Amino acid sequence: MARGNVAMTAVLLLSAACAGKSASERAGTRPDAGEYRIGREDVLEVVVWHEPELTRVVPVRPDGRISLPLAGEVEAAGKTPAELQTGLSKALGTYIKDPAVAVLVREINASRVFVLGEVARPGGFPLRGPVSVVQAIALAGGRTPYGGDEVVWLRQKPDGGADRVRLSFDDLVKGEAAGALWLKGGDVLYVP
Repeated sequence: MARGNVAMTAVLLLSAACAGKSASERAGTRPDAGEYRIGREDVLEVVVWHEPELTRVVPVRPDGRISLPLAGEVEAAGKTPAELQTGLSKALGTYIKDPAVAVLVREINASRVFVLGEVARPGGFPLRGPVSVVQAIALAGGRTPYGGDEVVWLRQKPDGGADRVRLSFDDLVKGEAAGALWLKGGDVLYVP
């Protein structure tokens, strides 16, 4: 009877925490990877065909911009490589006739999840595709012998606050929680 109450409480908390969110953000729905969007701290290679002095490997700064000769300061974060490529072609078009620009993502560094507490290797882990709560704890080396059954999941809200959800690790592993719980960049898991 107590186990049923814990599972029901988890479902109610997740429902409240996920209210108003899109289907891809709700528990149990695998997020669609979609087209990659450039993030802060990613590293890009910008190649301008037949213009080697304009070809650069550039980091995306914390403000989301990159700096390139002739193009200047350009917003990169949040754009797809194709969108950035189009914007750079337009910016360089005033200086170069029919510029052929390619944008290649060299390093993906922006999107991370953080696992803290009683895990073997606490820290930040790159989010390179859909990762569930259980998978993130596995990336951190699993629970230590001192780790309890509880997992606290913090999801940042746009207003600066955070949704807090308490989960049972054993229920997650057994599949008795509210389905697979998919993380997104900036989420924090704490295993007390």
